[in-house]
Amino acid sequence: MVHVPIIVHVTQTIPVSPSTSGELIDQIIADFKLTTWAMKCAMSQRLVRLGVSMAQFHIAVTLQRNGVMTMGRLADLLGVSLSNASGLIDRLEERGYVERTRVPEDRRIVMVRITDAGARLIEENDALSDELMREVLARLGPDELPSIARATAGVRMALEATTDVRASGLLAAPKGS
Repeated sequence: MVHVPIIVHVTQTIPVSPSTSGELIDQIIADFKLTTWAMKCAMSQRLVRLGVSMAQFHIAVTLQRNGVMTMGRLADLLGVSLSNASGLIDRLEERGYVERTRVPEDRRIVMVRITDAGARLIEENDALSDELMREVLARLGPDELPSIARATAGVRMALEATTDVRASGLLAAPKGS
């Protein structure tokens, strides 16, 4: 069994002195991947305890952001088959996180929506993720936080400009902007 905190700690203690901007970019990419991976692992562990997979959580978030939609549209958005989406929805529906209804005029059409319980699941997970980030940032010195805030905002803005991710609806505007 591999322990994530040990791997992250070991990789962070290896001294690296990049000599070129390309090497510095490679180091930033590697650190960003490790940080993202560690956050996903922490989030996944909490969801597993609730009996929810990352794929199911992604569906709940997709429904919350996009509203009620057909099973076919949901499958298209997720890039999965209709039967795969149906199986994931089955498990979410069993836990009360989503609800399916048939369109009365055409009973072949199945609509899916997130329930209040599903919205609470997302809110609670977001709050736990925020709490984890607060704990992580509290370990840093107060003099480091302003430069981290500027760098993080700069990376986010560059990502938006490069990918137009905000226009796609995949990235919500940060609080306070």
